[in-house]
Amino acid sequence: MKKIVISLLVLICFCKCTEKKQTIDFVALNENDFNSKAFEVPYGIIPDSAKQAHDSCMGFSFNANVILTHKKDTFFIGNIVNRQSLQILNTVNDLGLTREQLMSQFNIIGGACYEKRVLQIPLKLVLGENFMLQLSGADNTVNKEINDAISASNEAEVNSGPWVYLDMKDALKNIMDTTESTAGLRYKKNLLDTTNMVLTTLESVTYLTFIVHTEKDISRSLQTLLETKPFASLPESKSTIQFAYIDKNKFQMSFNGFFPVVGEFMRAKLK
Repeated sequence: MKKIVISLLVLICFCKCTEKKQTIDFVALNENDFNSKAFEVPYGIIPDSAKQAHDSCMGFSFNANVILTHKKDTFFIGNIVNRQSLQILNTVNDLGLTREQLMSQFNIIGGACYEKRVLQIPLKLVLGENFMLQLSGADNTVNKEINDAISASNEAEVNSGPWVYLDMKDALKNIMDTTESTAGLRYKKNLLDTTNMVLTTLESVTYLTFIVHTEKDISRSLQTLLETKPFASLPESKSTIQFAYIDKNKFQMSFNGFFPVVGEFMRAKLK
């Protein structure tokens, strides 16, 4: 009897010890797997030269499945999003880790190169249809003039760079495979929900400058203000824009910050 009991205990232990622990894995999504129409480039225009410039700059090709530059909502790496409604359900802040703890686990690649080109599309489609700014020290007339000029711009020179590539697949996998916190488990539950997806990879630029060509001569009032190189802040954004006067039909607007450009949504599963 004693031998039988010992044998059963050994068998139970063996079965438990040989059980394979399931871990998180990420699977690529195609445009039919989520509401990708919301991320389409306006009018379906994406210059091949832009991709070529990126690949040359960074030394690798990134097969993004979303364009983020013209989105009203700001999606950041680690966001869990409903595939159809695009509602943000969780952010990396929900993991209860400090920014330093997260960033130390990211795969980060920087490309210190700059690109200059002319955009043959309306500037509003790059900045967003609802883009509107208030220049510091400007009255309503001057603010309307500069916003109208931006809205009417169908061609703009743009300088961009440097690029920053962030990949958190490995970091998120490690966190999810070991988390025991309530917040972490709640995040994991939404992550594994088949109706959701997560932004695992992101590419951004940290500096953007547009040279805007105006249809009419810039008014004396706006010229005087632009010559002081004023700043403007964007609602609900930590980024700032600085303006500068070039000539009677051109002014410069420079963005400093962290601007998500493209990214990849994936689904999570257990394997």
